Amino acid sequence: MTEASPSQQLRRLLHGQSGRLALAIVLAVAAASAELWPYWLLGTAAGVAVASPGPGAELFRLAGWLALTLLFKYLLYSAAYYCSHVSAFQVLLDTRRGLVRQLAGAPLRWLNQAGSGELKRLVLQDVDRLEQFIAHHTVELAAALASPVLVAGLLLAIDWRLALAALATVPFALLLQAMMMRGFGVHMAQYGTALDELHGTTIEYVRSMPVMKAYRQDATSFQRMRDSLHAYQALMSRITRQTVPAWSVFMVLLSANIATLLPAGLWLYQAAHVTLPQLVLALVLGSGMLKPLFKVIKLSTELREVQASLQRMASLPAPAPAAQQAPACLPDLPEVRFEHVFFAYANAPVLHDVSLHLPAGSLTALVGPSGAGKSTVAALLAGLLQADAGRIRIGGVALDALDEGARTALIALATQDAFLFRGSLLDNLRLGRPGASDAQVRQALRVAQADGCIDALPAGWHTHVEERGVRLSGGERQRIAIARALLADTPILLLDEATAFADSRTERRFYQALRAAYPHKTVLVIAHRLSSIASAAQILVMDQGRLVAHGAHADLLLRCPLYHDLWQRQFDSEQWHITEKKTHADH
Repeated sequence: MTEASPSQQLRRLLHGQSGRLALAIVLAVAAASAELWPYWLLGTAAGVAVASPGPGAELFRLAGWLALTLLFKYLLYSAAYYCSHVSAFQVLLDTRRGLVRQLAGAPLRWLNQAGSGELKRLVLQDVDRLEQFIAHHTVELAAALASPVLVAGLLLAIDWRLALAALATVPFALLLQAMMMRGFGVHMAQYGTALDELHGTTIEYVRSMPVMKAYRQDATSFQRMRDSLHAYQALMSRITRQTVPAWSVFMVLLSANIATLLPAGLWLYQAAHVTLPQLVLALVLGSGMLKPLFKVIKLSTELREVQASLQRMASLPAPAPAAQQAPACLPDLPEVRFEHVFFAYANAPVLHDVSLHLPAGSLTALVGPSGAGKSTVAALLAGLLQADAGRIRIGGVALDALDEGARTALIALATQDAFLFRGSLLDNLRLGRPGASDAQVRQALRVAQADGCIDALPAGWHTHVEERGVRLSGGERQRIAIARALLADTPILLLDEATAFADSRTERRFYQALRAAYPHKTVLVIAHRLSSIASAAQILVMDQGRLVAHGAHADLLLRCPLYHDLWQRQFDSEQWHITEKKTHADH
């Protein structure tokens, strides 16, 4: 999906289905004309009845034709909808495949910043809207446009003045519609943005509901949700105030042509320019001939929504181009350097002039109080964010010079929020390395301290898990995610609070096993539990987005007050334990 206008993109999507859709439109127009035949037959029958009262062979013949025309109409519509649905389902399949391929190749930075509500709407709702429009509205729109034209042609055949009288209100209605639709495209864009924001905040609120319930909070306490709801309500109120009055008058004008058709028809009948059956036929058909235009207006609004969906599809970022074949230039054991790196979220500074060095094959711990910028450092190194200034180098090569494939071949990331896909645990483990052997999988599980929980499952690593691993504990999900990152066999491993749910003993065993089994990996660990990383070759201390100290544990205790304070507070908290107070009644 390259950048293109909505109309160009729609033509491109429909290119392979143009013949079938053209057939659907022809069938729909034929069905719309078949809808008029019963009225003509009834008018003819009325004339026959007036000329020769009583049942006769001609009336029975007309009744037979009436039944056949009704059957023919339904057959035509069925064939039209069959063609449009086949085309729509093929377009849906091709579009969704294309979107998934494009999202798979989208830059990590864009995916990291895109809202879940926006992506869900793009892949599901926008594609469904396109499918619905092609499957149903193509036939409906063709029939709705053809019907007034056919009726006008019939009235013109009876008497051109009848046709003119039936269409007398149309110019005023069209003028009013043009005024009403002025600025509607801007409204639709604003509506789409407001709806995306509301979807995203709703998903966020639902996910945070257990925490909010625990603190006796409701939706009114969730400021972002409240702001999104108020913004959506204000926008819809403004659009309604601007469109509903004109829309009401527009509907009245389209329904009021009987006020001009009836006097004109009576005058023509009195002047003997039309017969009574012709007058009745003209009044029956002419009074309702403009009602299909209501559907045209409704479908034109939905067409604008389809165009907005296509615009969102067209705005997807193109796959990141391969900058160079940098992996061939990298050493097997690359070091990592941050050189005067700055970064800000929405103009709020997060990192200030950060320079650090991760020696090849070393285990480095990054510590500091909450909000110090530790996770931002990991996200920058993983390519999820882009530095505002400064340079990040891996093995002497700038991170920006590596394409997505090269970067993911170098770096594996495990975070506190471990995500598991629906499928077997083995499929999740082999996600980054499908060809890993059973022995390699078992080693990664053993190092991650996950072999025990896997062996305890009835089907072992063949156990099926649902999306997000909802039936597993937080600690089990984290350990499986760590094993998956280890199995990817990248030279650099990032662990961002990846062992947050583990106890201190399990965490220490993990780090010991990690260095023993993977001694050549360059590991960056972000942890709050300092006792587990005290033996790290290097500890980096951050505070308020700055690197304030680095060195070994013993050295930092002596010369870094912040690190000493963090260590002391953790040491004191670990000494807390609950004892049972003895009373005299216990003796």
